[in-house]
Amino acid sequence: PAVTSGSTADLTYSYFSDAAGSQPLANANAITAAGTYYIKGTTAEGCSDTKPVQVTINPAPVLAITSPAAVCSGASVDLTVPAITSGSTANLVYSYFSDAAGTKPLANANAITAAGTYYIKGTTAEGCSDAKPVQVTINPAPIVSITSPAAVCSGTSVDLTLPAITSGSTANLVYSYFSDAAGTQPLANADAITASDTYYIQGTDPATGCSSISS
Repeated sequence: PAVTSGSTADLTYSYFSDAAGSQPLANANAITAAGTYYIKGTTAEGCSDTKPVQVTINPAPVLAITSPAAVCSGASVDLTVPAITSGSTANLVYSYFSDAAGTKPLANANAITAAGTYYIKGTTAEGCSDAKPVQVTINPAPIVSITSPAAVCSGTSVDLTLPAITSGSTANLVYSYFSDAAGTQPLANADAITASDTYYIQGTDPATGCSSISS
């Protein structure tokens, strides 16, 4: 009724795709193509008038999603970086959700710390939108389990590279050896330690690149 509001009361309406009124619209209640259509209003006495009506259908945006690279436990993922939506329609306004229906906004879209599927919605200035899933992968840190070696006497050495020292750790780790907890000072002689001290072993999972360090 809003389309013909202000017209003479009690008109009977018919709908056409041409101004001459020779091509009736079968789907006047569900127009899906932009264009000019025509509405004819007829009184009970048979008098009528025909007017054009403009239908505008804005295009849906293209929303292209590239899931971010996996990170290790303890790090976060920023879903708002432009690279994730690169290739999408220009000037979209993005919103971020934890559900496909878009009812649960993400408060921390720029610092996701839990692996899972999230959703990005891109909206045009005309209000048209599309939503797509984005996958966040956060790999677990490996377990580096350490059994300190037995004490030795002065004049002998300790081999920190022995498998027994890291027994119980995540399988297939690649080990590095350091004299500091930050892992910035590599040990050149990890297989022949001659000084009492606390040393550090870092285990890195070659499949994920994630690592842990233990003393």
